[in-house]
Amino acid sequence: MNTHDSIFAAIDSLNEINDSIYGSYKLEEAFSTILKKVSQHFSSSIAIIGTINEDRQVVEIEVAQGTKEALSPIPLKQSIVGWTAFYRKPILTKNFKDESKLTPLSNDSISAITIPMILNGKAIGVMHMESTQANHYSLEDLKIATAFANEAGKVISHIWLVKQLKSKTNQLHSLIDLSRKLVAKLDKNSILINLAQETRDLLKCHACALFLLSPDKNNLDLHTMVNPTGILNDSSQIDLNDSAIGGALKRKKQIEIHNILYTEENEFNTIIQRDSLYSMLVTPIVFQNQVVGVLNAYTQEMHRFSDDEKRIALALADLGAMTLENARLYEKTFTSEEILRKNEKLTTLGLLSAEIAHEIRNPLTVIKLLFQTLDLHFDPTDPRSKDAELIAERINHLETIVERVLGFSHRNHNTKSQNCLSTLVEESLQLIRLKLNQLKINVSFEKPDSELHIEVNKGQIQQVILNLIFNASQAISKSGGEIHIKLFQDEQFVYFNIQDNGHGIPESIKDRIFESFLTNRSEGTGLGLSIAKGILASHRGSISLIKSDSEGTVFEFTLPLSNS
Repeated sequence: MNTHDSIFAAIDSLNEINDSIYGSYKLEEAFSTILKKVSQHFSSSIAIIGTINEDRQVVEIEVAQGTKEALSPIPLKQSIVGWTAFYRKPILTKNFKDESKLTPLSNDSISAITIPMILNGKAIGVMHMESTQANHYSLEDLKIATAFANEAGKVISHIWLVKQLKSKTNQLHSLIDLSRKLVAKLDKNSILINLAQETRDLLKCHACALFLLSPDKNNLDLHTMVNPTGILNDSSQIDLNDSAIGGALKRKKQIEIHNILYTEENEFNTIIQRDSLYSMLVTPIVFQNQVVGVLNAYTQEMHRFSDDEKRIALALADLGAMTLENARLYEKTFTSEEILRKNEKLTTLGLLSAEIAHEIRNPLTVIKLLFQTLDLHFDPTDPRSKDAELIAERINHLETIVERVLGFSHRNHNTKSQNCLSTLVEESLQLIRLKLNQLKINVSFEKPDSELHIEVNKGQIQQVILNLIFNASQAISKSGGEIHIKLFQDEQFVYFNIQDNGHGIPESIKDRIFESFLTNRSEGTGLGLSIAKGILASHRGSISLIKSDSEGTVFEFTLPLSNS
């Protein structure tokens, strides 16, 4: 075939390539069609088309003809194909025996043409042909092959662009669907798990990890880890000073790490090595300039994240931050509604209490007068002497409570006096001894050798002690229960510790036991522990649940020691 015929045949082949490719926009079909026409035109024994992978620095063989087996990716600067891809220059080899630095793909090949596929000044691939005949290709063939390569580059670029547009459209639809899905969720854990799953799917990465910033802002705690097998049960913590992630959080900017094995030296490294993770994109989750956590995408090979991938990760992180804030506001609103409902109950209870106190006052006054007229005097060794004394004190205490309710006054701090805590406990046990005997509950009281003096309102502190003893007795469902009370002190405080061998407090309400109206007993009001906490707070003391399980419950309250 003469030169003119060859040029016209090449033009016809290029037209056929364009007609067939632009009708389907399928990359695999495009490569196969181009290679078939090129191979036919130049009567080559071997022909390949490869694309350059910048991350891995190799030429990946997309399609080949005439080879006996599949070709592995060719590193840049290796063989004639790698050399052309790196230096972006076409080369005509008339005889490999005269070129000691260039090696063919097949040992049977003698001559070859290798042309880089250039688009906008950048090499995107390589077209390569070999022949078993010496001088099979001419300079004119090199020019025609270059025209084929340039046109092939344009076609492939056009298909890539169409694929990118389709991919971006799909990503946009996925983001819209995800935003609808996340906005509908009000549970923080569900939001975070969905965010990690969608990030992995949209970025098409191997794994995605979502970390939350710890309250002290020094560590990141792994919340969710997703890989091709699904959600993993991994747990890990990263110290921000031992990770490149710390820089992303401080600057509130994305960072990209191409080889994390050389940068990460922390607890999470075990997971990195287990899953053979290589490259990482870190995207901070930021709301109103406050970092909430990070969204990390991982690949198993060297990967340079594109601008599109980075923008998608940023959009996902922003979406996650907004939905988390939405869930937080909902939780806050729900909590506010609960508080309002409790305040409404307390208001109703206050009005009801005033009515009850008004009704109680008159009969209580009669009881007090009648008790005083009885003029009961017993021998000091007679137990009834102590009972009569306690009855008089309880009547006076009830009268004080009634007057306080009727006056809608706060707890009166001016009625404090110096008392011995051991004496208050003993008097409380005296009041409740008959009830405990009836329930067959044994009470042991361990008190220190020295007296524990406290400046308190005697009636209020006894109210706290009685409430804790009542609660302990009601928690014991079996006959022969045990209650142990222990008093001790340090330099500033006295401690009241009470332990029972009852059934314990349900796990579901442990964190809220000091809230008003919270109870797990049908006959309870749910006010006892709440009132006790308030009384102790007014005395600069505190109360806490030390432990509670199937073996029993331990409560402890503290009060400041008296200065005198």
